[in-house]
Amino acid sequence: MPLSGGMTCPNLDGTKGFSGCAYCNNRSFSPVWNLAKVSVEEQIATLLPPLREKYPEAGVLAYFQPYTNTYAPVDRLREILSAALFHPDVAGISVGTRPDCLADPVVELLAELNEKKRVIVEVGLQSAADKTLNAINRRHTFREFQEAVERLRRRGLSVTTHVIVGLPGESVPDFLSTARAVRDLGISAVKIHPLHIVCGTRLAEEYASAEFELLSFEDFCEAVALMILEMGTDVAIERFSGESPGDLLIAPSWSGDRNRIAACVENHLKELKHEGLL
Repeated sequence: MPLSGGMTCPNLDGTKGFSGCAYCNNRSFSPVWNLAKVSVEEQIATLLPPLREKYPEAGVLAYFQPYTNTYAPVDRLREILSAALFHPDVAGISVGTRPDCLADPVVELLAELNEKKRVIVEVGLQSAADKTLNAINRRHTFREFQEAVERLRRRGLSVTTHVIVGLPGESVPDFLSTARAVRDLGISAVKIHPLHIVCGTRLAEEYASAEFELLSFEDFCEAVALMILEMGTDVAIERFSGESPGDLLIAPSWSGDRNRIAACVENHLKELKHEGLL
């Protein structure tokens, strides 16, 4: 169940920058991007009933999704996160954030809440290459990501990360380097996104100017299969598609076709098994 914590991002409010990451338009991936002024309690009251109707027996994970959901004073974070965590129909929470918004007091709060119900921390990475992080205006380094993950794991928190396959200037060796970083840091799960171009982003302007090319469908699926092999069986793969509303998606048209992508990745994994690599 996606929720908005009502926060912004240091890469948007001027603390680190105003333009945000080169690929990012929150409206393109979060259905609650515009609910910053709606209380968590009100959001749950609206979003939970249809979810319960569709999945009556499923456990509900409250996912603080848009922007940076640890970017607030600790007392305010406690209030926001607790409103979801202690709801009787919520089994746990997942908190989407950046590695540079996880100061020790925030980590301590998350660890404290994790003793009550399950807390998963989703820390965006996108690439383990600092040259790429700089090029897409992430405004943090891989070392900052590494240190944040290590502190979270020391406090017993599960970490999920997000990576993008197909960023400008990257190729298979870069994708595999990122996969190894995810594996070696003991990250529990990863969400793999194909680079997809959405309106209102710097990459949309660069793509329109033909400054880079997108991966083909087959090349993306093969890269994902190789990354899965590199990460091994201890890292859960939560997704490898990227859905965006049709009025915002520029390319590629297949980025949200989960079933087609899954079938192709599975075929590549079978080929790797046949070759003795899996």
